[in-house]
Order: sequence, then C-alpha cells, then structure tokens
Amino acid sequence: MIVSINGPEWFYTAGSVMQIVFALVTLLIAGFSYKAYILAKDRKYKYFSVGFLSLAAGYATISLSNLLVFLGVYDGVISRLNELNVANFLYMGHIFFILTGFMLLLAVALKLQQRRLIALLFALMLMLVAFAYQYYIKFHMISLLLLGFMAWQFYENYKEKRTLNAGLVFSSFYLLGFAELFLIGMVYVTPMLYAVGHFLQLMGFGLLLLMFTRVQKGDNGGKHGRKKK
Repeated sequence: MIVSINGPEWFYTAGSVMQIVFALVTLLIAGFSYKAYILAKDRKYKYFSVGFLSLAAGYATISLSNLLVFLGVYDGVISRLNELNVANFLYMGHIFFILTGFMLLLAVALKLQQRRLIALLFALMLMLVAFAYQYYIKFHMISLLLLGFMAWQFYENYKEKRTLNAGLVFSSFYLLGFAELFLIGMVYVTPMLYAVGHFLQLMGFGLLLLMFTRVQKGDNGGKHGRKKK
C-alpha cells in the first residue's frame, strides 16, 4: 500500500502546524502528570506522564517528517515497510510512539496491573501493523480500538462522579476516538476527512489540556463549585 504520512497536499501546512501543536500539548500534559506523580506518589500519574511523553514523541516524529519533506529530503510517501529508508523509519517510529502512549493510557484507565499482559498486548498490536498490508489503515483501526475503550471507561467514571473534569476527560477521548474514524475514512471516501480528523484531534487535546490546567489550579469541577486542594 502506498500512502503519504503527511496527508493531502492541500492540507500539508495546516496539518504540519497541528502536529506540532499536538506534540507541545501532549508534552505539557506529560509535565503536569509528572508533577502530580511527584506530589501524590501515585504510580498511575507516572504512567500517564510516560504515556503522554510517548505521544509527544510520536507527533514530534511526524513533525520531523514534515520538515524533511519541506527541505526536499524525501516526499513523505512509503510503499513497503521492509525497505530501509527515511520515510519508513519515521513512519514506524510514529506508530511505535503513538501506540505505546495509547497502550499506557489504556492500562491506567482499565487499572491493568500485570506488566506481562500489557507487554503482550502491545507486541501483538505492533505485529498486526508491521507484518500486514494496509499499514495506515491497521494503525488507525488499532488506535480507534484503544481510544474507544478509553472513552468507554472514562464515561463510566463520569457517570459515577458527575464532575466537570471527569466530563472533560471523557469528551476529549471521545473526540480523539471519533477523529480516527475520519482519518480512516479519508482513504475510502474523500481526503477532506483527513482535515476533519485533525480538527477533532485538536479539540480533543484542547479539552484534555483544559482539564489538566483546572486540576493544577485546584478546581475539581464538582457539583458544588470550586474547591481548593
């Protein structure tokens, strides 16, 4: 399968800017999570931090790819992943970092404790993407599956707590998961859906950043208004 990892040519500039924004936002969230881990000594915040740091690395990888395309190093198109070239190296790096991030976040959301089980699931996902055709489709289908389970879990959390922050978390992962549908659909329907998917991702990460900034300010978003920690 031949696919450009940089999207349609007409969306290249806007898409490149968004990838940089995604990298910065996830890096900020990783920093917030690590700060929470230092203060609370709760391991789940450590996994959150590493997960978002991995997402930041994944989006930074695509940003680097965009820069290399702009400089004329290569055209950003891959064909077979068994060929050693810049495009394939960056594309597989992007897949590895993004799936690692989503897998760690899912492990926290589902409260998975067995590291061997997490490693096994992650290895199976990578094998499904790397050793099959239609790499782009398989990657985004797996991302959709992981984000879907996270959105489901965070929705259950929202129904239990009924706080604004819990609602922001659920909404953010819902938008991120919904975005994957458009990123997949752009292959079968129209490249326009690629842009829609990126805008939904921008909204999802924006809501997630808003939630973390609220937590940093000590607002728990409860039914009875603001409470300082």
